[in-house]
Amino acid sequence: MIYLTGDVHHDLEGYWEQDIAGNEIKAAKKYLSILKKYKISCTLFLNGVILDKEAEKVRELSEFDVEIGGHTYNNFGKMNVFKSYINRKRYNCIYGPASFQKKDIEKTKKAFEKLGIKMNSWRTHAFGSNETTFDILRGFGIKYESDLLGNQKPFEEKGLVHMPINIPVDINTISIGPLKPENRDSFASCTKGRIEPLEWFGIVKKRVEYNEKNNIDSIILIHPITMAALDDFALFDNIAKFLSKYESKKISEYSIIKH
Repeated sequence: MIYLTGDVHHDLEGYWEQDIAGNEIKAAKKYLSILKKYKISCTLFLNGVILDKEAEKVRELSEFDVEIGGHTYNNFGKMNVFKSYINRKRYNCIYGPASFQKKDIEKTKKAFEKLGIKMNSWRTHAFGSNETTFDILRGFGIKYESDLLGNQKPFEEKGLVHMPINIPVDINTISIGPLKPENRDSFASCTKGRIEPLEWFGIVKKRVEYNEKNNIDSIILIHPITMAALDDFALFDNIAKFLSKYESKKISEYSIIKH
């Protein structure tokens, strides 16, 4: 089973992919158009501020087979290297103290409710969550999260289903521009390594084929803005064509009981 996901961010100053490809909601719509052509379901995790400031564009996504989940309100607000370091040292995650996390998740949830969208699933920006985050998500009735990375199967813990990403992530793996020898990692784990886009796609195909053969769900993260900035979705069209051979579902359609 394929669980394809993507993260969509608000307009950010100095964000190189947006400098190349523009608005991320616009990129998300083209991403979904390609998936529609190949009849693939997916889940997109959106910053809450997008729902507040670009409501009409978000509504346009409803014409596609997509679930919309939360992705923090605005990428932790005014984050910098120093604040990130302090949060990691004090709270063991970039998301910061429980008080900030709770306000941020609640604000995101309210943005969803304004548009009449139920926020059933969640991914923290930069996978920056901890156990505190998961407890807060449970308190707000969120049933699914997808922050974990690695070769492990989805699992349920205290009412929250964890959907670990088990396929190499595009932005963490692909080398955009010249590939330096010291950055090359042919194993391309989920969290490190830089390889050429086509080599990454080859590894994705092998991992998915292995998973399908062994009845393992593939939880995939491919960012719309990355595919737009890379080659205006040419590679993504080939990826979608490959994935269309398999059944796909949205994150919240996963059932622990059936597994």
